[in-house]
Amino acid sequence: MSTYRTLLALFGAPAAWVIQMSLSEPIAAYTCYPHQVPLSAPLWVNLPAILAIISLTCLAGGLLSGYVAWHLWRQAENHRLAGTGKGGNVLEVDGGGQTRFLAMLGILSSFVFIVAILFTSCAVLLVSPCSAWT
Repeated sequence: MSTYRTLLALFGAPAAWVIQMSLSEPIAAYTCYPHQVPLSAPLWVNLPAILAIISLTCLAGGLLSGYVAWHLWRQAENHRLAGTGKGGNVLEVDGGGQTRFLAMLGILSSFVFIVAILFTSCAVLLVSPCSAWT
């Protein structure tokens, strides 16, 4: 089991969501409220495209993280089945139980944060830039 792949599986999708939030929110805030008065239209005409590119890139990162986690889980499961020939407890340390546990944790984490990335991306599609909330 590669440490880097395990770290990517566990923290790739959460990091992609944090990056999406850390980039999208300040960019949108600056283009709609650069000084003391809010604007009716963004400073940059292509703001929706910029936010969509950020969202798609972060979604790709989250999906990559999920794929790596799924691949690690499949490898650990194949190793367990080939080595023991019988089922075992997911939490057992010997026989790759720790690897399977971390891979499954990565799969679940990736799923949750991919959904979060998708929901955050919906704001780009559903809310017009610089719109009034009231």
